[in-house]
Amino acid sequence: MNRNNRQNKNRMVSITAFIIAAAGILLSLLLQMSPGWQMAKYMVLGWLLLAISIVDYRSMIIPDELLLAGLVCYVLVSLLNGEPFWQIAGAIVLQGCSVSVPLLLFVLLADRITGRETMGFGDIKLFFLLGVYLGVAKTWLALFLACIAGLICSLGMMLKNSGEPFPFAPSIAIGAWITVLWGQSLLEWYSGFLL
Repeated sequence: MNRNNRQNKNRMVSITAFIIAAAGILLSLLLQMSPGWQMAKYMVLGWLLLAISIVDYRSMIIPDELLLAGLVCYVLVSLLNGEPFWQIAGAIVLQGCSVSVPLLLFVLLADRITGRETMGFGDIKLFFLLGVYLGVAKTWLALFLACIAGLICSLGMMLKNSGEPFPFAPSIAIGAWITVLWGQSLLEWYSGFLL
């Protein structure tokens, strides 16, 4: 009975943490943008990133069903916003492939050179989804920020001497969420810095 109580307590803690994180996503959006269709898209993306991060952390797998649900939600919210279907389809194909295809080619080359898997295909498919939601420039920014977050996580794991591979989806989610909230400002700052 003690084991069941512990499992129930762990389950309740997990559910509570998920609810707090989901509320945090909504609150962070409310602080950054006014309610509307764009906020609705990002809210769906945020909750999907949260779910994907949890699943990837526990199982090292990003379920295709969650990625497909993200695409379906994107199409539905875009249609409800009055966007024409051809524009939505173009965004899915062009923006989705903007980072995921070059990333796939890089990963295949890196896998061949190193002789081991450098990134899972679920992560690449997640970048396809981010390309759809964020557009080209912001998805590249999200990739850059995800790499920084991943580096910090890997350094933390090295300090623990775990030596095990770590799930990349939580780092991708961190990079993507920073991009959702402050990506435009970061891109404008970077453009101004270069000029």
